[in-house]
Amino acid sequence: EYRRRLVGASVNHEFWDPHNVESYRKRTEIARQCLDDSLAALQGDACDCAIFDATNATRSRRVMLREQVLKRYKCEMMFIESICESPAFIASAINEMKLNSADYAAQTMEEAAEDYSNRIQHYQSVYEPLTAEKEDVPFIKVIDVGRQIFCNQVYGYLQSRIMFLMANLQLKPRPIWLSRHGESMYNTQKRIGGDSALSPLGLQYAMQLDRFVNAYYPTAETELAVWTSTMLRTGMTVERIAARGRPVVK
Repeated sequence: EYRRRLVGASVNHEFWDPHNVESYRKRTEIARQCLDDSLAALQGDACDCAIFDATNATRSRRVMLREQVLKRYKCEMMFIESICESPAFIASAINEMKLNSADYAAQTMEEAAEDYSNRIQHYQSVYEPLTAEKEDVPFIKVIDVGRQIFCNQVYGYLQSRIMFLMANLQLKPRPIWLSRHGESMYNTQKRIGGDSALSPLGLQYAMQLDRFVNAYYPTAETELAVWTSTMLRTGMTVERIAARGRPVVK
């Protein structure tokens, strides 16, 4: 929004060209405005953590940010680097950009894909990755939305919680099915608790549950994980599902 307020939404990839001197000046100004607002929010009573959402692709930009933060506020600072190497994820990001960004509201999908791909190339031409050898700062490096995660100098409660959040982000939509265990022998006796086996009716339920899961996910290669407790009745409920080679986590 900072950039759109300054130069509008209808700017093409040339705005991110590192050789475009005027655009570089404007992007630097935008970054400083955003940083000023972030530090002002931290100095107030209603904010304990600020997220400075920007590319920060060069080491010099990150050094500038760190120096300004230490000089003006002296708070803890941690970088999060998201690296996307999967063509499928990149294509998905371009599709999301077209659907949800005001930058491409007036463009076709093909035009948006070409422009955004060029924007990525501009970033790549100056990109300097975070490395522990060259930057003595806390950082988290996330590859392909969690396929791999690396951390450096992550200490304390807040940074650890951010690390946990990054490790559990999911961008792809996925269904979650909830099921009770089948009827247990204790259920037939109106007893609560314990660790009894399934009743004959409970075994029928387990069979139907397996058929239901197999109808939606007919191959064992489908990404599917079954989570269950360690109780006997729950293990018996998913026994047939596990027998098909599907992972079961207890």
